[in-house]
Amino acid sequence: MSEVQLSLRAYAKILSHVVQYPYTAVNGVLLTVAGDDDVEDKDENRRVDIVDAVPLFHYNISLTPMLTVALTQIEEYASNRSLKIAGYYHANEYCNDSEVGFVAARIADKIVENCEEGCMLIVNNELLNHLATELPFKLFHPVRSTDRIDWKEGDKPRLQYGERGLTLGPEIMKSQLYRSVVDMDNHYDNVRCNWDNAALDETVKLFSESLVSAAEE
Repeated sequence: MSEVQLSLRAYAKILSHVVQYPYTAVNGVLLTVAGDDDVEDKDENRRVDIVDAVPLFHYNISLTPMLTVALTQIEEYASNRSLKIAGYYHANEYCNDSEVGFVAARIADKIVENCEEGCMLIVNNELLNHLATELPFKLFHPVRSTDRIDWKEGDKPRLQYGERGLTLGPEIMKSQLYRSVVDMDNHYDNVRCNWDNAALDETVKLFSESLVSAAEE
């Protein structure tokens, strides 16, 4: 199974989406660099770099027609940026539920049909109070058989910049950056709401630059 590393950009969008809608299930798509299949680290383990995420829904996350339309839009968006879909994230409605439910599994099945190293992140809601020390995610990999896909839990994903990167979580909460996140539901309600979340990207870019500068001092 491949190791998975999240960029700060992807982490910020997933976390913001979850925190913005604390009383509902939310989901989204994970993106990686097209053609950059598996990156080998110094231990010669395979690694998939999740460089971005696209928040999908917080209303009715199992609504198939809307999901199909959204995935088509995301695929075009990704292709134009030399990216591709690499997986799925899902946060369940209840704080003590961090399991792969029926809806999450079926959507993830569809999303990873055409990506060999696809993965699924399930948000561990109980860890949202420990953002300074832990990533609040469980990582699952698809196990394919002739007629079905099962999901097997793997090692926790890594985060870009490691422990220093974890400081982004508390900062998102403190600054209420999560209030700026836009998902597909917001976009379909008002097309002027841009689901690419470019403003959030810019904030995370500045945060990343501050981490690099601090490390160089």
